[in-house]
Amino acid sequence: MTLNRAFALRLTELLVQNNMSKYRLEKESGLTHSSLRHIFNGNNRDVMLSSVAKVSRVFGITLAEFLDNKLFDLMEIDFEY
Repeated sequence: MTLNRAFALRLTELLVQNNMSKYRLEKESGLTHSSLRHIFNGNNRDVMLSSVAKVSRVFGITLAEFLDNKLFDLMEIDFEY
């Protein structure tokens, strides 16, 4: 799994848990529609830390809490594109 895919799956988890739409996340995080579309479509090669920070703030969690998930097991992340 790529880092971008793990990020997209974690975002999806948080959206469901918080009963939030992608549109609301877009508006509250300041991420553009295009950025979120590329994240969810898997078009990004890497995820910027600032994007993780922005969505973490929206969900009221720390960066550590966002990343503290089995999706980010570095042994499972494919860094080769």
